[in-house]
Amino acid sequence: MSDHVSVGAIWAQDRDGIIGADGGMLWRVPADFRHFRAATLGCAVVMGRTTWESIGCALPGREGIVLTRRSDWEAPGALVAHDLRTGLSEARDAVGQLGPDPRDGDYRRLPRVWIIGGGLVYAQALAVGVVDHLVISTIDIDAAARAKARGVPPRTLTRAPLLGEQWRHARDRSDPPGSWRPASGDAAWRVDHWLRLTRGGVWST
Repeated sequence: MSDHVSVGAIWAQDRDGIIGADGGMLWRVPADFRHFRAATLGCAVVMGRTTWESIGCALPGREGIVLTRRSDWEAPGALVAHDLRTGLSEARDAVGQLGPDPRDGDYRRLPRVWIIGGGLVYAQALAVGVVDHLVISTIDIDAAARAKARGVPPRTLTRAPLLGEQWRHARDRSDPPGSWRPASGDAAWRVDHWLRLTRGGVWST
């Protein structure tokens, strides 16, 4: 493989940037689940232990790499790494064994290495500059209000990391500004794609 393999981070958030609570989700939008699957099928997906446990099993058609500091912890059906750098290295190696890209249409333009959660893993990956693409679904919902109604403590709410000036909104790959895709399950939703400025002064592709 080449020295550089593009890495993407993909997540869903509410209108205020909340992505979940204690590893759990606060909404159900089946169309966004299908979008996530279409983007990550045939790819390597890197996640934290809490995200793995919230999913409950290996994702079909993907190579999972789970990050944990626990030396004796195992993830049936996935690889285990003890730091982000090692996890991404294993993910890049795994892509070389996954065969041809099975995705359709514009999804084939996306990376084949993904970070899929949770909040601390996203924040660390963005802080050290290893992510080239962000694919963010915004759910037209107030997750904090929904959490309050369910008795979920506010301290457990997890927010998406803030984006710095090194990120450019890729309008040609995003839904039109102000538009929403039809409601699915709990809410309408939209997708935005962001590209990172590389050290060479050009935008990721």
